[in-house]
Amino acid sequence: MKRKMFFIILFFTFILSSAVLTQSATGSCAPKKVKLNVKKLTLAKGSTYTLRTYNMKRKQTVRFVSDNEAVVSVTPQKPRSKSAEINAVGTGSTVVRASIYSAKGKLTRTLKTKIQVTPFAISIKFTHRKVKLNVDESMKLSVIIKPSTSQEIPLYETSDPDVVTINSKGVITAVAPGEAIVKATLLSSGQKVVCKVIVHDEIDATPAPDQHDSYD
Repeated sequence: MKRKMFFIILFFTFILSSAVLTQSATGSCAPKKVKLNVKKLTLAKGSTYTLRTYNMKRKQTVRFVSDNEAVVSVTPQKPRSKSAEINAVGTGSTVVRASIYSAKGKLTRTLKTKIQVTPFAISIKFTHRKVKLNVDESMKLSVIIKPSTSQEIPLYETSDPDVVTINSKGVITAVAPGEAIVKATLLSSGQKVVCKVIVHDEIDATPAPDQHDSYD
């Protein structure tokens, strides 16, 4: 009986050991691959972006280089930096390469980010000239930017944040009854457009079709 129990315990010990060894070989202990924060990117001319590497070993270094400095330039990196600021200087497309080097200076891997640089916007307008909202309501103020290929993001402002607030994506929120003017500005040209926002304590749940005055 004792001999039989011995073999049973030995069998389960073998199974448990095998499971632990398998998990160690294929589990979370496997090293993570070095990668960039983005593989593709679209920027407006004149804008900047920070490319970053992840999962690099402590003694590894990285060097960022643009295939076309006339489209995208790379700001000189600080020593041992794992990131770089890139600048969209001209329209077109190019690739920025991140070369990973070992502690001994040997190239171990090259990562790539494809970048498209779009032109400045030449015109902007809101799709609505006047908007009416209830207190605590929110909506996105859509803008029409030309050319449509431009990725330039306008700067949004409100004349009275105690009545209406607006975030960087053009979403307005009614805070209190009153009126405010929301402005969108193209930083490249200084062009400005405005939309009047009227906030009520309460308006009809089914507003009339002309509640939002739009452009033709």
